[in-house]
Amino acid sequence: MTPPESSLQAFPKGISIIGTGKLGSSLAVHLHRRGYRIRSVFNRSEKSCLKLAEKVECELTGEFPKDCGELGDLVFLTLPDDAIAGHVQKLIPILDDEIKPAWAHTSGAVMSEVLNPLKSNSGGIVSFHPVQTFNGHNEETAFKNTFVTLEGSEALCMELKSLVRALGARPLLVTPEQKKAIHLAAVFISNFYVALFSGARAILKEHKVDVRTRELFGPIAEQTLQSLLQHSPREVLTGPIARGDADSVKKHLEILNRMPDWDPVYREMSKAALRLAQEMPDRDQGKDKELENLL
Repeated sequence: MTPPESSLQAFPKGISIIGTGKLGSSLAVHLHRRGYRIRSVFNRSEKSCLKLAEKVECELTGEFPKDCGELGDLVFLTLPDDAIAGHVQKLIPILDDEIKPAWAHTSGAVMSEVLNPLKSNSGGIVSFHPVQTFNGHNEETAFKNTFVTLEGSEALCMELKSLVRALGARPLLVTPEQKKAIHLAAVFISNFYVALFSGARAILKEHKVDVRTRELFGPIAEQTLQSLLQHSPREVLTGPIARGDADSVKKHLEILNRMPDWDPVYREMSKAALRLAQEMPDRDQGKDKELENLL
């Protein structure tokens, strides 16, 4: 999507990126493709900086900005959560009363308030968080239909809605509490999904099943995800818990007696599945009680 002229004009000096990891690099490349000027990129790794600068036709690079003159009208701090506050303190000495860029960070867990020390000399502060993983394998599609939460200075949030849409993403204005909740929920959806996949692999390895986990469970994982994108979790839930099949659960627990790391995971996930299953009509309460006692 081509950004409206008003969005491009909002940042005539361009955009700066501090931190050229996977997210920072992807953001810079996508902004450049949409017609935004990348004014400067900064990173501890000169190699990383130069590689990204070549992609986005940016001539100004370095480890850290020497003064505000090296920055664009909008500065993204695409840094690890625990590095943001430290970089903010390093930026304070270069603040200039005549140059007032807007400041954004891309953390999901940190609020915009971490940028408060920069606020008085700025065009606003914002947390700009794409609800997406950036793993180096999805650069082309990372922003497509992805929600980007915006939390911070109201005027800047409104201004950035056009930029988000230009990326092919979807802006979502949130409060700090809503932002925290979204980040927590994203951990359930993304991170725990990976951890559970690892559990499946551990079970196969324990029993010397000679097939790759992704090959064995790829089809069922894809089908489950597709179903969840079209139906409610209650409608999608299948398996022994949904059927009230205590015998199968007993057999699973017998196997997990030899896998103490995964036994409690199975029990807690089964309890969650049972709570969901109990929303189904015509449940056999006797079978549900038996499952509860097992778990």
